[in-house]
Amino acid sequence: MYDSGKNKANRGQDLQFKGRVSHFQDQLMNGNASIKIQNVKMADSGNYSCDFPRLQPSQTFNIELVVGASKPFITTPNQTKDQLLLQCEVEGASQEPKVEWQDSSGNILPAEEPQVSERGGRYYVTINTTVTKTDRYRCVVTQKEISHQTSAETFVFISGASPEPYITTLNETKDWSLLQCKVRGASQEPKVEWQDSSGNILPAEEPQVSERGGRYYVTINTTVTKTGRYRCVVTQKEINHQSRAETFVFISGASPEPYITTPDATKDWSLLQCEVKGASPEPKVEWQDSSGNILPAEEPQVSERGGRYYVTIKTNVTKTGRYRCVVTQEGISHQTSAETFVFINVNSSSVSEKVCEDCSSAVAFVLGAAVLAVVVAAVPFGLRATNCITVSFNQGAAPDPTTTSNDPTKDIPLLQVRVTGDHQDQNGSSNAP
Repeated sequence: MYDSGKNKANRGQDLQFKGRVSHFQDQLMNGNASIKIQNVKMADSGNYSCDFPRLQPSQTFNIELVVGASKPFITTPNQTKDQLLLQCEVEGASQEPKVEWQDSSGNILPAEEPQVSERGGRYYVTINTTVTKTDRYRCVVTQKEISHQTSAETFVFISGASPEPYITTLNETKDWSLLQCKVRGASQEPKVEWQDSSGNILPAEEPQVSERGGRYYVTINTTVTKTGRYRCVVTQKEINHQSRAETFVFISGASPEPYITTPDATKDWSLLQCEVKGASPEPKVEWQDSSGNILPAEEPQVSERGGRYYVTIKTNVTKTGRYRCVVTQEGISHQTSAETFVFINVNSSSVSEKVCEDCSSAVAFVLGAAVLAVVVAAVPFGLRATNCITVSFNQGAAPDPTTTSNDPTKDIPLLQVRVTGDHQDQNGSSNAP
């Protein structure tokens, strides 16, 4: 009991709620008499009332608290190398719950008939399931009537399941690697296969399988010719188990990333050079623009030293953009590339400006990106640009134009910028931007 924000109770809280119930002292002045109950127990279920005796008329508010089932308890009564018996127990639920087992993907598992008993209005439930796969399992308790759900989880390792396979590199050259995968001591004979990073199954030698004491030992080899990630996958369908190991292979003969330089440049073009060093087998090298279009280039200069190839290829670009040198070795299914950004400089001496015809109606400054800041700054003073500024670039690549509405009816400054001029593409033809 509180009166004017002060505790007026003749005694402290009932022992049932001692130290577990609190209110919001700073909210009482706003009429918020909410309470918070911590460490809720089943015994806290019941009808609660809040009385306001000084209201005219006095008012009483009622609410029913229903405490849901507590977290279930999981045990493992029995286990073999191939399976495990899981038991889930729910104790003292005030509403009869639905109890079920699920795997880590949320699939409901087949289980024995639940054992349900009721004592003093409380429900006690036990449910068992048998699992044969290494995984995480959870027991889920649902009470729809009170919109309550709780669960407990456990991890199961089936000892008969295949452990993670072991990968070694038996042999390698500059063009290929021989990979070996070993599986040891699986209690159910596994299926073993090699896959690439995309999950494609690779051709492999016939697996070597042996059995000792009910355990299976498997060895499988494959030869790869491409730099990439490879994995050995072990599957045991009978116990729904799968494990894997992964390795990275670098084919030493594969071309390293090419090297890009700019030997020469003017305001209108840039000469790009791409160098590939020490590739085996001989690579195909080409220049591409940012859209993947192949660019015209000079004849590649190719030399060979000690079975390694050294390639230089040049191209001339006249447009601002990203360009990449792509190196392809089809014989070993390998491709690498390097990229550079080229900016064709604008000749500032050839820029002409035509300012607004009616200078009395606007004040505008064109200074790079500052034009936007000036436009915004003009708002408080009621300035309005009703005409336009034309900027002409006679040489070089045009930057991205920026436009705004030229509608003079709004009480805000309005500016339009037009960009014109000649631009040469990589073929030397002239086009308006």
